[in-house]
Amino acid sequence: MNVQNLAFYEVHDDRFAPTQINVSPWNGNAQNGIAIAGLVAHLLASNSGTTEMHCARLTIDILGVVPRVPLEPRINIIRDGRRIQLVEVMLSAAGRSYVRATALRARTEQTPEQAHPLTRRLPDPTAAEGKLPWVRMDTLAGGFMQIGPGARWVQFPGLEVVAGHAMTPLERVAMVSDFGSGTAPLVSPKDWSFANLDICIHLSRLPRGEWLLIDVTSESSGNGCGLVHSRLGDVDGMFGHAHQTVFLDPRRQ
Repeated sequence: MNVQNLAFYEVHDDRFAPTQINVSPWNGNAQNGIAIAGLVAHLLASNSGTTEMHCARLTIDILGVVPRVPLEPRINIIRDGRRIQLVEVMLSAAGRSYVRATALRARTEQTPEQAHPLTRRLPDPTAAEGKLPWVRMDTLAGGFMQIGPGARWVQFPGLEVVAGHAMTPLERVAMVSDFGSGTAPLVSPKDWSFANLDICIHLSRLPRGEWLLIDVTSESSGNGCGLVHSRLGDVDGMFGHAHQTVFLDPRRQ
């Protein structure tokens, strides 16, 4: 497979059709949450309006297993102001809504800066690897098979969310935010599935560059769900947080 021609979606009749690489690790008949997050961000970036705004918060609710069929988007401007804007994105198929997302945008203005330095070392491209052709990871702590905190740098070489469109910073950070549950698993993936039900991202700025850091902890009270907390960074420092609600379900033997 040619790494330079990978995309999660192709556009057909104003709908977004999943490609062969857009497959959920939990269900071979479902779309990947990483791809869904990227598509939401793509639609938001394509409808940014005429006033320069900063995407301060992006919330993505996954309303059910998203089948591998073309998705029809609907975008609604809930509030369109000069200082604050709230945008809603819906993704549907066959009359059913599968994803609802909202983006809170704020006007940009020169204000005092209080930035935070990196919580981890810089990425080492020579140490990066990936089992899939569209992602490379430099794992610093933890891992998919290891319960507990974790951290990794993530890069998406040659990947497009939508074929023919270069990846935007918002797409990149939306996708990497879905890596939290697999970076700091609450339970063993041999015995449990832990698909996330949502992604909520708060950003002080958009990421810079291709390598993004996700530094993750997770928690559960033993009631069937869990919370994943991710700090987000790039080579210039930390710039945001992401949170996921995960649905814990024992694997059927």
